[in-house]
Amino acid sequence: MRTFLSLTILLAFSSVSAEAQIKESVTATVSISTIMVQSIELITVKSMSFGSIQPGQQEVYVNPVSDVNSGYMIAVGTPGAEFRLDYFQERTLFHSDGGQNLTFEYEISANEIEDQASSELLDFNARSLTFTQEGVYHIWVGGRVNIENAEPGNYEGDFTIEIDYI
Repeated sequence: MRTFLSLTILLAFSSVSAEAQIKESVTATVSISTIMVQSIELITVKSMSFGSIQPGQQEVYVNPVSDVNSGYMIAVGTPGAEFRLDYFQERTLFHSDGGQNLTFEYEISANEIEDQASSELLDFNARSLTFTQEGVYHIWVGGRVNIENAEPGNYEGDFTIEIDYI
């Protein structure tokens, strides 16, 4: 009889502790949502060129608002979305034969429509812009370089532009 009583008391405590665990349980619901945005594509339509350089010329300047030698790109993204445009203002142009390097100071202008003359000159600092309802934005690239002490030859360099959704 003693063994039976011990088991009964043990079973009673087991059910009480299981009930207590159930009452102390916590339920949580986690919602996860994802918004898919279209990637931004940057299409180079025309590369920048310097045109003819004259003997004794000290500087080459390509105005992104008015010069036909400026580069032209189209950014394509989500229609109506805001984006930030950022670039390095100064970049090194390397002499192809290992000679003296030059520093190029970039300037860019941009417009919602394909009209260079009415494009707006942009700062090199990050700036907020908005894609058109067609999802495009037009960008012209120009700048200046001092060639007073430049060695004859070819110079190469990169222009890096960063475009991110806001």
